[in-house]
Amino acid sequence: MRFLKITTAFQMKLASLALVGVVAWLMVTVVIVGLQIQTVRDRLAIGAQKEAVSQSASRVQAYRSSVDGMAERLERRQQLLDSMVEGYFGNVKPQAATATPDARATKIGAVIPEAAPLARIEQRQLAFAETLTMAAALRARQAEQAIRRYGLNPRALAGARPLAMGGPLIPVRSARSAKDMQLVRLASSLRQLDLMERTLLAIPNSAPTAPMALTSGFGYRSDPFTGGAALHAGLDFSGHMGQPIVAAASGRVIHAGPASGYGYLVTIDHGHGIETRYGHLSGFDVKVGDMVARGEQVARMGNTGRSTGTHLHFEVRVHGRPMNPRPFLEANADVLKVQDNVQKRFAKPAANG
Repeated sequence: MRFLKITTAFQMKLASLALVGVVAWLMVTVVIVGLQIQTVRDRLAIGAQKEAVSQSASRVQAYRSSVDGMAERLERRQQLLDSMVEGYFGNVKPQAATATPDARATKIGAVIPEAAPLARIEQRQLAFAETLTMAAALRARQAEQAIRRYGLNPRALAGARPLAMGGPLIPVRSARSAKDMQLVRLASSLRQLDLMERTLLAIPNSAPTAPMALTSGFGYRSDPFTGGAALHAGLDFSGHMGQPIVAAASGRVIHAGPASGYGYLVTIDHGHGIETRYGHLSGFDVKVGDMVARGEQVARMGNTGRSTGTHLHFEVRVHGRPMNPRPFLEANADVLKVQDNVQKRFAKPAANG
């Protein structure tokens, strides 16, 4: 048996070589791990970039959808404004105020450049709605003042027959809908205008017959049959048998037939608590339930009932109380002008139809 003798120097060399090998292995391992980490980082970065691109595309799509939605909303609003203008102002459109860019429009333009023109249009629409609101309020005041010139209380008359409205309650909760509150104010102003103008049209100021030869006035007089003091609740106009009797205002016929003291009587309800009565008739041209226009023939003059000769007994009643018809039939020119303008507004749909 032979023995190998390894010297200390040789052992140290072997140990050194082993250490170098271990260090080299560790370095290679570190490099490989580092490369793997970098690869993972690169993959994560690429994934993040893809996610960012995807999110950006989603935002772009959302912006496009927002622009499309804004355009549709503006178109619907414009159609609503056009119908309001046509219905209440005809072809004469109030001049819209010029809107200056606000912070909201500037912000929209910075985020969505394509939406900037739409935001400016929206501002102009809301400014125009504000102009319409003020114009409607002005017209409503003119109608209200005209009603007062007849000695009537416009608020009391307007409340006699409320406008027909209804529908399910749908509260406004979204911030976007809240920005359209100007349109709500406009609608409220137009409703008030409509109410005042309809009330003005209900006032009977057209001559019920022509010529109007007054034979007895309104108030206390000597009764033609008894000679005693009595209240005469209307005006008497003489004429010839069969002379046309026309409606002093538009309304609905609620009586056409005999009535004690009146003889043959036609009664027309003009709404808002106002009615007119036409008595001592010889014949009728309408029946109960008919809708009649201002100036439309409803009957013929006669000598029926408690009458001393051929004539028309004409009454105006407000909430059942007789009023002197003379102030209605002798209205000032400025009041009649306001009423004529209102009449044209309501007559236009019928003419176009």
